[in-house]
Amino acid sequence: MVWRRAFGDVRRHAAEMARVVIWMTAIKTHVVDLTLCVGPSMMPTFNPSGDVVLVERLSAAKGRTPRRGDVVLATSPTNPTQLVFKRAVGLGGDVIDVPYSYGRNFKLRTRRVSVPAGSVWLQGDNPLNSTDSRDYGPVPEDMILGRAWVRVWPPRAFGTVENSMGVVELVRAGA
Repeated sequence: MVWRRAFGDVRRHAAEMARVVIWMTAIKTHVVDLTLCVGPSMMPTFNPSGDVVLVERLSAAKGRTPRRGDVVLATSPTNPTQLVFKRAVGLGGDVIDVPYSYGRNFKLRTRRVSVPAGSVWLQGDNPLNSTDSRDYGPVPEDMILGRAWVRVWPPRAFGTVENSMGVVELVRAGA
């Protein structure tokens, strides 16, 4: 009889834990998530040795297009098992002038790009050290997983992530 009561308690606790895990997974997948941003492509916005960023996922889950200048978390177009932080500098229908490196001296030039409907042009903030839409082209909107919202680590850099167009110039906004 004692073992039945103990088994019943274990079963109730396991069910409660399962509910907690399901809720946490749903929140992490569809509302907010903590993600580590590592690498030089988003310098100076993020530290190349790693910043922990709170990513707002609700907008992407509802199919909302990011705003120009938002830093977004996306599935890497070159390796679908990896995630990348990049800045959305062009939306579907936009015409933008983007920097690209030219020649052995890495002189920056600009190139005019039309972003197709249903796509986003993503670029790192460090144009000389970023693999982005200049290399792989426009990214389908459904590859955007969320928007970088707040940097939570390191503590000295705590704060919201700035919306900026950086070195990209918007020539004509899409519809």
